[in-house]
Amino acid sequence: MTIISQTLHQAFYGRRHHLITNLLDGRKKIRKAEPLRDDSIDSLSSSDTSDFSSASTRAASPTFTSILPGILGDGLGKLEYPIPEWPGQLRPKPRTIEYDEALLTVGWQMDNPYIWTGYRQASGSIRQCMYSIYGYLHNETFNILTHLLGSMLFCLILLSHLISESWIFTAFVPWSAKSEFAGAQTISMIKSYDHQSTLSSTSSSMSMSIYLVSCVICLGMSAAFHTLNCHSAKVSHRAHRCDYVGIVVLAVGSIIPIVHYAFISQPFWLAVYTCGIGIMGTFTATIVLHPHYRSRLLLRTSTFLVLGSSVIVPVLHVTLQEGYSQACRKLAVGWTIAAGILYVSGTLIYASRYPEKAYPGRFDIYFSSHQIFHTFVVFGTMCQYIALRKTIQHHSTAWNTEAYV
Repeated sequence: MTIISQTLHQAFYGRRHHLITNLLDGRKKIRKAEPLRDDSIDSLSSSDTSDFSSASTRAASPTFTSILPGILGDGLGKLEYPIPEWPGQLRPKPRTIEYDEALLTVGWQMDNPYIWTGYRQASGSIRQCMYSIYGYLHNETFNILTHLLGSMLFCLILLSHLISESWIFTAFVPWSAKSEFAGAQTISMIKSYDHQSTLSSTSSSMSMSIYLVSCVICLGMSAAFHTLNCHSAKVSHRAHRCDYVGIVVLAVGSIIPIVHYAFISQPFWLAVYTCGIGIMGTFTATIVLHPHYRSRLLLRTSTFLVLGSSVIVPVLHVTLQEGYSQACRKLAVGWTIAAGILYVSGTLIYASRYPEKAYPGRFDIYFSSHQIFHTFVVFGTMCQYIALRKTIQHHSTAWNTEAYV
């Protein structure tokens, strides 16, 4: 009896193994088996062996996609099974796509032919755009994060600056007015010092505020554009225009404080340079926002370079007029030059498309020219901030010395 039962067992399960193996060999898409549901076990245990003879019916059945390894015996191990192709079945779209598909579906995102992967699907949703900041990696992730974090940093610096200025003003005036020990000498000194201290405090606060606000606007608009770039073509184009405006705002907001402190005692040159920077900023914004020049990378880059390099003119003017050492103390020329080098270097790297031009597809997610440019811009803004702090400190010390002499 034992021999007969073993023979029947092998014949029965051998037939099952043979039939299902034939079905699996006829499929092209193979994947690992999932755990069998309880209802599938019941249906399989109660079915007749003749059910396996209809391969097409069993391939289209949902229970066919869940095959328990124990069906074929303990010694057969794990099975692989095909993905059923049901009519109307929806497969989840990948979050990112490659160059060929992106060219057909999200062509507005593509401004660099050497970036081959990591393009986001068109979402049409602000929420999905925001999710792409932290939800998954793509070729805009670090473009977003560098300028988003930079914008948040300058927001904190601006808030700290405004709070400190408000605290100094509200704390100093009541003490000088109400103190019983102020006396006639202190009041006289405050009156003589009032004009210069007011100019110093107001000009310092305004100059720093202008620069910090311009940094927040530029970096914030850049982060917003790269975040919304996957929304739709219409939203992307509008956000891109805002990005260009932010660059112009940063350039003008960086130069105006330098011009102010360079010619603070020369109203004529102060007016000339301030008007000149305003005109150049307006001209640059007109060029980069015009639809005719939108696709001309070289012209757009050259226009931004000319605007940013215009800071050399007032610095050179002060250097020739007062000497290099005095210009360095007055305008913190070293830090200003460092910021300019970072801006220009980053812009040239961005325009050259290196390193991805030399190794297409290798720098899609990390270290592309656009990401290097963004990083250089953030470091450049920090250098310019340090230069402005040193400039304000120098002029405040000079005004205080003159007031008490």
